[in-house]
Amino acid sequence: MIVAIGSLQRAANGIIRSGDYSTADAPEDFIAYQPLSPDYPVVVLSGSGSERAARATRWAIEQFEPEAILSFGFCEATKDLPLPGDIVIASRVINLPGTPFEWSVVDKMNSLGPDRTLLLSARTAVEIAGLDYHHGPVVTVSKLATTPGIKSWLGETVNATAADTESFAVASAAHEAGVPWAVVASVLDDRDFDVPSIIDRVGAGPNERGILAYLRYVSNSPLDLPALMRLGRLSTRASTSLGAFMTAFMEARAALIGSQPASKS
Repeated sequence: MIVAIGSLQRAANGIIRSGDYSTADAPEDFIAYQPLSPDYPVVVLSGSGSERAARATRWAIEQFEPEAILSFGFCEATKDLPLPGDIVIASRVINLPGTPFEWSVVDKMNSLGPDRTLLLSARTAVEIAGLDYHHGPVVTVSKLATTPGIKSWLGETVNATAADTESFAVASAAHEAGVPWAVVASVLDDRDFDVPSIIDRVGAGPNERGILAYLRYVSNSPLDLPALMRLGRLSTRASTSLGAFMTAFMEARAALIGSQPASKS
């Protein structure tokens, strides 16, 4: 069994629509979906932030005893080539703690590398699905990188291909439990897109923010309306890419495992 750990409902929509899922029992601050077919992974949504992602991963490992963990979600491009809807397959995940003001004085960054078999399955999946993709480091930060300057700094100084706020926590919890893992994300915003500040105030839970919150924000910051509308379109594109990827990933992994010679007893 594969367990896919994500943060937000809108990132998982493409995956849920592509399979046949029912809601599963989960702690009240998480959401879990159980597939009706073994061809799809269990999906667990933690909500935003590393602390919640780590707790959700530990719970999922205890609850489902998975053979592997796949961290998925949206990411922000930190270099000029990744575009919205592109898939980023993490060659490594890097933890960059603290605020942007503290990053320049961080002497050492923790990093982890994914399982090679899962990495091969992910690379095969993007080829099968015909998705544009990038293979490189993903950096996990404690606060969304919303400005082009911060995203560029992460790309240039950390050499990250993309940034998110959860994947290192998922990888670390899986690594500690001895469960193979990989990280795959879909680009939500490109490096030069200036993200409206409301996105940096996303609620902790996995459910989507209510429309009233956006209406209140737009009434105070009407110039951000075009950017918010664009983000809505981009999130649909990014979620659709994740749905196509996950279907192909499960097919690729099944074929790869089936092609491996049986071990001798």
